[in-house]
Amino acid sequence: MQQFTYILSTTFTPTGDIVIHLPDPNPNKAHEMRKLIWDYVWDGQETGGHYEGLRSISLVPGTGMLVNGDSKQHNLLPRFPSVDNGGLKRGFSAGAGAITHHHNFTWMVEHDLEAGDEVFVDYGPGWFQERGFADTSTPKKWDVDFLRQHGYCLDNVVPGASLLEGAGRGAFASRDIHAGTIIAPVPVIALSKGSLETMKERTDGTVVKSEQLLKNYCYGHPDSDLLLYPYSHGINLVNHHSTKSNVKLRWWNDSSPYFNRTLLELQQSSRLMFELVATNPIKKGDEIYMDYGDEWDNAWQNHMESWRPDPNNFHVSAETMNNNDDFHVLRTENEQQLQPYPQDVFTSCYYRYSDNNLLKPNQKRSMVVWKPTNGMISLRNLRPCRIIQRDPMTNFTSSNNQVSSHIYTVIVMNRPGLKESERIPKGHVHVVSHVPRNAIVFSEKVYTSDQHLPDAFRKEIGWGFISFAVEKLKELTTISLLAATFCTDQSLCYEEENRQ
Repeated sequence: MQQFTYILSTTFTPTGDIVIHLPDPNPNKAHEMRKLIWDYVWDGQETGGHYEGLRSISLVPGTGMLVNGDSKQHNLLPRFPSVDNGGLKRGFSAGAGAITHHHNFTWMVEHDLEAGDEVFVDYGPGWFQERGFADTSTPKKWDVDFLRQHGYCLDNVVPGASLLEGAGRGAFASRDIHAGTIIAPVPVIALSKGSLETMKERTDGTVVKSEQLLKNYCYGHPDSDLLLYPYSHGINLVNHHSTKSNVKLRWWNDSSPYFNRTLLELQQSSRLMFELVATNPIKKGDEIYMDYGDEWDNAWQNHMESWRPDPNNFHVSAETMNNNDDFHVLRTENEQQLQPYPQDVFTSCYYRYSDNNLLKPNQKRSMVVWKPTNGMISLRNLRPCRIIQRDPMTNFTSSNNQVSSHIYTVIVMNRPGLKESERIPKGHVHVVSHVPRNAIVFSEKVYTSDQHLPDAFRKEIGWGFISFAVEKLKELTTISLLAATFCTDQSLCYEEENRQ
């Protein structure tokens, strides 16, 4: 479980966070980010990463990594992330593929909460048992005055379109901030650079290696194999500016016992943390910038010099089609023979096979009616489907006839990551009728999203802004750093708590 507690003081975070997908990590290197995988990642099926790889896991910084879990008393439910390229169009922007497309991942409060209540999410079936923990705990009521004195504010930062050309999204001040103010806590998780290797398995049996997008969001140094991933709310959106930087990182004083530890030792801890501090007065609505250092600056300049625009790279993404009124009425397979969809895009349906698994032995074909059972429109239930028939909807009334005026008959298929109970038997054709338009979306084929572009920029954020010495120890990395003080007095709080 997390080493900190996330508590509702007066309000909940008004905006969502990004989602970073880690497709097909190299299994021979995954132990070098063991803490991240064991305690913090989400199943890619829950966050929209179904087709980023054959095996996809995801990071949801902010609420998705700060909040403790409770399978019986959880009070937050995840919603859907927004998906777009942040204005970095493939073939036209050097930054294409350098940021995640999934963002604004928000959470819904299940029932009324009072100031001082701890918030919990459901980590999923088996999470606690696999780790030897009880799957429920006694929620603690915190004194709000204590939280205001000792906690951290998490709503000083809000996301928005960056003012920097080619940066995509950025972090902005939600209120006026004085110089010297702690803007946010920045807990970090230790991992190695080598652990961010992707192993992409092609259909011809070959394996292509590349670097995970996560590297762009980590702090690191060219002389060290150590990376530190920051996972507080909004921190991953703070962009680089060498001359207009208005924040800096400093160490939380309770991190000092973990200095001079090896990477393996650091990976056992969740108490390594920075504080993001304003170096200048920041006005409400100002973008927040940090100096990433000369190494990062040089790497980006080299990338810009070597990158070339490609106007012929005409890529139509699934996210574009899902937001385009021209695609509200879906084409059947026969119609697609004459007017095909883009080659990297296919249709997916929200469908739960286990609701209708009544197959008889040796049955080769089945047909059922789609029913809106509880939880059906959930990312976990998204799977490939082929549209074989479109029919007008009877008794249809709507101000927008093109959105939902048809129902569809589809053939539902399997995809990687499905549980055995959700897998359609090999050789069986499973037909589903009366599928509404809102249960069908466009998806992109595996390895075709922008984060898989071969020339996408990859570079860790420099940590030359911190006083430290880096040395090698037994082929691992240790760090010796300067500690700092901490204090705050705000509303949405993040307070340390030891857990058994």
